Amino acid sequence: MKEIEIYDLHKEDHFNLHFEIHDAASYYSKNKEKASVPHRHSFYQVIWFRKAGRHYIDYQLIEHSENTVFFINKNQIHYFCPDASNEGYLYHFNDSFINNYAPDLMERFSISIFSEINRNYVMLSDGEAVKLGAIASFLTSELDTKDFFYRETVFHLFQTVLFLIERLRKKQGLVNLDTDSDYSLAVAFKKLIFKRINEFYPIDSYAEELNTNSKTLTRISKEYLLDTPANIIKQSKILEAKRMLSNQKITISGIAYTLGFDQPTYFTKYFKKETGLTPKEFQNSIL
Repeated sequence: MKEIEIYDLHKEDHFNLHFEIHDAASYYSKNKEKASVPHRHSFYQVIWFRKAGRHYIDYQLIEHSENTVFFINKNQIHYFCPDASNEGYLYHFNDSFINNYAPDLMERFSISIFSEINRNYVMLSDGEAVKLGAIASFLTSELDTKDFFYRETVFHLFQTVLFLIERLRKKQGLVNLDTDSDYSLAVAFKKLIFKRINEFYPIDSYAEELNTNSKTLTRISKEYLLDTPANIIKQSKILEAKRMLSNQKITISGIAYTLGFDQPTYFTKYFKKETGLTPKEFQNSIL
């Protein structure tokens, strides 16, 4: 099987803006061979599809309507579907692009937009699409001309795009960042799971690390993550296993030990119980 590629944005280039905007259809056409197979990025992506179509994220094929905006977290596996028009705009950016101008904002957006809680897309109204289109044109112009203070202008324009997405997530019932501390706790729980993905910890340990108790953690997990803490941990470990199994350079035994399993055989049973496939069968299914 082919290895899942990981792409970087201006890696080790500290003088670059670490932000790009592309015409999505042109970008896809130019990079079709790589973009139409599962891959992931070490940077964030925002993709605005102006026409209805399909997009694939973390082993789910998502049918979307016109004027849908996807926000893809770092390391999420995705690809463009060749049978979709893929018309719209594609934004790429690193943490440093935001942190250079507003260090506190990236932490906010990682919670409000790129948390992987609830669906990872919003739909635009006609009026919102007009606004986003105007900003995209302005951004493209600034990056083309590179006039005085273009870097600062690009940052403030794209910051507006992210705040618009955050507003829509709130309007569409996907986030209530300003008033709901429970949502922030749910995000922190998910982050902690992946921080501890290479070990097995009891629920009480997660609650203690998050300065709460297991009863509260269970409540917010069911409310925002739609399942119990134990099942969310299990689902996260299976997702990470799938991501790792997509890399042919890592052995199944190596993946098992990396994810905290004492024996590869236990990992195989664990994986098959949750997916219906052995790790090897899953690898073969994504050839």
